[in-house]
Amino acid sequence: MAVVADPTRPAVEARPIQPYKMRVGMFAWILHRLTGLALVGYLVVHVWGLKAITNPDAYNALITSYHAPIFKVGEFLLLGAVVYHSLNGLRIVLIDFMGWSPNQKKLFWTLGAVAAVLFAVGGYPSIAALVDHFNG
Repeated sequence: MAVVADPTRPAVEARPIQPYKMRVGMFAWILHRLTGLALVGYLVVHVWGLKAITNPDAYNALITSYHAPIFKVGEFLLLGAVVYHSLNGLRIVLIDFMGWSPNQKKLFWTLGAVAAVLFAVGGYPSIAALVDHFNG
């Protein structure tokens, strides 16, 4: 059966496709989901590593391997994920329960500045260990 256009109805204009604009809220949402997935992945690896507690030799080998540079970079990234995810969670709570929705951008950037300070201060030991490793 063929579909015939109704001549009594006006033609629908084709709208141009508008590019999607990445705004602060969408960026925060995406980054919150990605850091959440990263933290779940870390927890799986962490719990898997805890099985070495029952064997002292395996545990000592695991702890020794954690001093490798790749693990220091991983600690630094883990800190970044924890800091961002927790502060963005605080931002979501403030917006949802305190009604701070009109101030969402200011809140994002303010907590972003706090996150940068926490990231720099908390990440210093990992960066210092990397510098010591490559200099010594």
